[in-house]
Amino acid sequence: MPVPVDLVTTSASGLDPDITPAGALFQIPRVAKARHIPEDRLRQLVQAHIEDRVLGLIGEPHVNVLKLNLALDAM
Repeated sequence: MPVPVDLVTTSASGLDPDITPAGALFQIPRVAKARHIPEDRLRQLVQAHIEDRVLGLIGEPHVNVLKLNLALDAM
């Protein structure tokens, strides 16, 4: 599977809490292994945390990594 572009071109500053859905889905095997949770359950959680464009027009669909990590910590 090719690496999503945003994972290799985005700033390493860590200031932007969002990644593309493709970037989040790409990391599922690694995160599932590190968190000791089934990949299917993590995939469901990622899908539930995909936020759409603002007003359906502005920006791109994205995953807020902070919100997703908080949901993972609550499991």
